[in-house]
Amino acid sequence: MPTLSATVLMSTPVDFPVCLRLLGKHVLLVGAGNIADERGQQLLEAGARLRVVSPQVSPTIRRLADEGRLELVERAYAAGDVRGHAVVFVATDDRAVSQVVADEARALGIWVNTADVPDLCDFTLPSVGRRGPIVVAVSTSGQAPALARLLRQRFLEQVVPGHVQLARLSGWLRARLPRGPERMRLLKQLVEGEVGELLIRGQRRDAWARVRTALETFGEKQ
Repeated sequence: MPTLSATVLMSTPVDFPVCLRLLGKHVLLVGAGNIADERGQQLLEAGARLRVVSPQVSPTIRRLADEGRLELVERAYAAGDVRGHAVVFVATDDRAVSQVVADEARALGIWVNTADVPDLCDFTLPSVGRRGPIVVAVSTSGQAPALARLLRQRFLEQVVPGHVQLARLSGWLRARLPRGPERMRLLKQLVEGEVGELLIRGQRRDAWARVRTALETFGEKQ
């Protein structure tokens, strides 16, 4: 007979991590409490076209609606509300409402996430922290959100301004240099080599000098 630890391990699902690009996508959020506040702001940061349906509205959601950043529908969820949306999020304490929304979304092939109800989720949400273009996300597959938040904060503390500058530099170069093995080699060298170390130590002038030299060498090899 399996031990308690073995049973726990076998019953823990394993998520497949992805980063959704929601820019311009229609997203539905059902509920407007504290959890919805966080969800809503994260979705807006991702560029989603957000619609919130809830009979009760938090001050944060109200402000975002007044600023024209989201569409607010002040009523209870109604059948058909999920139609036309790429993804659906539910943030309500009412299990019955969560069940209805999840059932309808799944029937239409729309992915749904219901806060604190893992069995109604098609995907779970990691604990997320941002430093410019760098996103630190920690997931426990919905099993321990508090632990995910703790680990996310500890990991995020390791991200310094030099890392952000390095990420932006890499993105700038990727957009301007032709694809191929030489570009891959250069970008890897910048991140893992002296340029990365200089930026992390805050020595920007020396780092840019190395970048200019690297680009001159890159041009000679084309």
